[in-house]
Amino acid sequence: MNAVLKNTTSTQWEPAADQVIVRAENIAKYFDVSPPWLNRVLERQKRAILHAVDGVSFEIKRGETLSLVGESGCGKSTVARLLVGLYTPTLGRVNFFGRDLREMNSQRGRSLRQKLQMIFQDPYASLNPRWRVADIIAEPLKAHGLMKDKAQIIARVDELLQQVRLAPADKLKFPHQFSGGQRQRLSIARALATKPEFLVCDEPTSALDVSVQAQVLNLMKELQREMGLTYLFISHNLAVVHHISDRVGVMYLGKIVELASRTTLFKTPRHPYTCMLLDAIPDLEMSGRARTPVGGEVPNPLNPPAGCTFHPRCPHANARCRVEVPLLKLYRHPGGETQAACHGVEENRI
Repeated sequence: MNAVLKNTTSTQWEPAADQVIVRAENIAKYFDVSPPWLNRVLERQKRAILHAVDGVSFEIKRGETLSLVGESGCGKSTVARLLVGLYTPTLGRVNFFGRDLREMNSQRGRSLRQKLQMIFQDPYASLNPRWRVADIIAEPLKAHGLMKDKAQIIARVDELLQQVRLAPADKLKFPHQFSGGQRQRLSIARALATKPEFLVCDEPTSALDVSVQAQVLNLMKELQREMGLTYLFISHNLAVVHHISDRVGVMYLGKIVELASRTTLFKTPRHPYTCMLLDAIPDLEMSGRARTPVGGEVPNPLNPPAGCTFHPRCPHANARCRVEVPLLKLYRHPGGETQAACHGVEENRI
């Protein structure tokens, strides 16, 4: 953990090679969604436990962007909240710069809070409508005790607004006076106030128009190059993921089923679920081509299928898939290296 960032130019940062700053080790999050105790007694109902995240492991190196994709309800946003301490893992642990993230709630781990921040999905709900922009962006500075002098705080707010391509005069306005893309820029400015090193981005462009999405994504990439930021990017839009990611993890019902570099995953996907997601991307070159839809619906997460949870929808499933849970294993192939949890890949049937 002794690697450092080298400042090659005045505005360009070069990431230290292979320094892992975030490590999730078999993390799981379960929610008790049972009816009230009296209802269970009178109606003889069983307790219901939702396995939102069930044994997820990955690493994120300094300066890279790891994206998690999947259908709604697969556990992406829950992973995001686990990595910033909004949720406590039911099982497993999250290490940040070699320290357990649970220390963040202690006085000793207070410095960890400054190093990681989160950009939320809805810019209309994540900003206080009664506060001026200056107060919104200055809040982290005051909460962490980083600055107390009013002039210094105002100067820092002006600097942050300029970093996200807004004017210093905007600090006197209220959030309702901005468009959706501008509000998300304000959210980014607030997240950058404490000079974090790791940002968790929970679908930060899904509520924006397509043209505005491109502007925000390009801004995030520029800030990453200039400041040496590391991202965990959550999205269900594979076109967005292809634009911003270095590596991509595909989630299904609380588990990662495939993890690979962006190039490898988009050119040579291995897991049938990944192939289904990629086949759903609109592409003018594929217009008129027959597509084979994957049958079935997403299973009820309160009662997932036995074995591989994707087997009811998988055209390659066999008897083993219906009873045995596949493990995430590393496979080397001409297209690169891929981690996949699939019996068909293991048996070279796919």
